Amino acid sequence: MRAVLLPLLSVVLIPTFLIAEEDPASPPQPDAVVSYSRDVLPILRSRCQGCHQPAKLGGGYELTSHTGMLGEGESGIAGIVPGKPDESYLLEQITPHDGVALMPQSGDPLSAEQIAVITRWIEQGAKDDSPASTARAVDADHPPVYTRPPSITTLAYSPDGSTLAIAGYHEVLLWTADGTEQLHRLVGLSSRIESVAFSPDGESLAIAGGRPAEMGELQIWNVADGTLTVSIPVGYDTIYGASWSPDGKLVSVGCPDSVVRGFDVETGEQVFF
Repeated sequence: MRAVLLPLLSVVLIPTFLIAEEDPASPPQPDAVVSYSRDVLPILRSRCQGCHQPAKLGGGYELTSHTGMLGEGESGIAGIVPGKPDESYLLEQITPHDGVALMPQSGDPLSAEQIAVITRWIEQGAKDDSPASTARAVDADHPPVYTRPPSITTLAYSPDGSTLAIAGYHEVLLWTADGTEQLHRLVGLSSRIESVAFSPDGESLAIAGGRPAEMGELQIWNVADGTLTVSIPVGYDTIYGASWSPDGKLVSVGCPDSVVRGFDVETGEQVFF
C-alpha cells in the first residue's frame, strides 16, 4: 500500500504547489490585514535572508527577525519605520527605479505584488504576529545548546583527510580528523542538515538542507575561516545530495519536486535544472 500511495502523493501534491507558486499573489486589499508571519516572512525567506542573516550580515542589516528589520544596519537609517513606508529604507532599496532595484543584488527584483504586501504591512504598523514560542532562537550569534547527543544525518572528510564535517542541529561542525580540535561551528538558517560535501580543493564546504515544509537551502562556507560565502534558498522543502563539479565552480542538489538543480557557487545563480 505504501508503494502505491507515495507516487500518488508526488503526482497530486507537487504540481498543486508549483501552480500556486507561479501564480502571483493578489495585491492586498485596502482593508485587509497583512500578516508578518503569513505574508511577509515567506517573501523575505525566498529573496532576502540569504544575504541578511547573522551568519552573513549584508550591510549590517538582518532580515531573519522582526527586531532586526527595525534596525538600521550600516546605513544608519531605520530599515522599517512602523506606519511610515515613505521613511522605511528597506522599501527604498527593494523598489525598482527605472526598472532597476538596489536589492536584492542578485536575481530579479521583487514583484509589484510582493512590494505591495510589505508596504501595506508597514502602513498597518509593521506588527509582529509570529506565534509565541518558548524555543530558544538558533543562529550564528546563538549556536545550538545540546542537552544530549544529536542525530548525525551526514558527515564528510576533506579531500586531504585532515578535516571532518559533521552535521548537527542547525549547524555543521568542523573537526580535525583525529577528533582533537573543533575548528568551526557553521550555523545557518537550515534547522535540518541533509548532506555536506567538500569542494575538490577542500577550501569550501557545501551544505544542503532546509526547514521541513518551509524552505530548502544551499549553503557554501569557507573552510579556513568558517565564514558563509553564499546562502541560496531553494524551493519549499529540504534539499539533498550536494555534489560539486570537478572544477569546483558548480554545486548540484536534489529537490523535493524530483528535479536536480545546479548553482554557481560564486554568484548563487541557478545555471541548470
